[in-house]
Amino acid sequence: MKIYHYTSIETLALILKNKTIRFNRLDHVDDVDEAAYGSGVQKTLLGQYSFVSCWTKEESENIALWNMYTNYKGVRIGLDEDMFITYAINNKFKSFISSMIKFEDDYFISAINNEAKLYDIQYVQSPETYIKDLIHQEGNMVNINTNNIGIYKRKEWDCQKESRFRLTYFPVNPKYAEIIKRKNLDNFNLFTEAFSASFQSLKENYPLSFTFRDIPLKPEILDNIEVMLGPCTSEGEKAIVEALLKGFKNYKIKDSLFKGKIRRNK
Repeated sequence: MKIYHYTSIETLALILKNKTIRFNRLDHVDDVDEAAYGSGVQKTLLGQYSFVSCWTKEESENIALWNMYTNYKGVRIGLDEDMFITYAINNKFKSFISSMIKFEDDYFISAINNEAKLYDIQYVQSPETYIKDLIHQEGNMVNINTNNIGIYKRKEWDCQKESRFRLTYFPVNPKYAEIIKRKNLDNFNLFTEAFSASFQSLKENYPLSFTFRDIPLKPEILDNIEVMLGPCTSEGEKAIVEALLKGFKNYKIKDSLFKGKIRRNK
């Protein structure tokens, strides 16, 4: 199934050149509310640890998205939903991450918390209601519900008809990471200690040092890309798009249904 992303011609050029899709951190997307609410007793801002790539399943054109993300002069990219290089964890679960745990100086990321899946956004009256209890602590046991991070938006945004891919990183303050690295642990014990250190870092709202991740596409996926030109795209911009797509096998370019039908103020 094709899914669609409204963006600039410049971003299209970078996707074609690098064969990656950029996931932006949730506290850097246009809806400020998405990362504004805390969870748990410490009111941890989990949105700062979640990275998303935003799409829509709607094949029919969306005027609101043309306006918000292209100013009517960009493109709408159509790609197969199963576009990314992924790793099979079992028969039913594929992940963006190849190993149980990847442990770095200030974060860790795990395959089991990062299913390669397209999530439909839930548009609700009060997103805070769904976010405030994502962290639970009972005695020494801690549960962080990563499944619901980056899934809820205010109902006023439902014009976007959005679905998204998502990555979740866990912060680790370097002072804890250094102690763990000295222990030379196997994967299971590394995961346990990293999670414990991350929970302490979450309580501190310890920030990640990066604001985006570029995730690789399957090598063949761009050969079947569909590109729709924005309603107000010029002939020169169309020529640029055509030049960018040369070398790909089965691409399609088409005009917007609204070409010549939108009057923009000068």
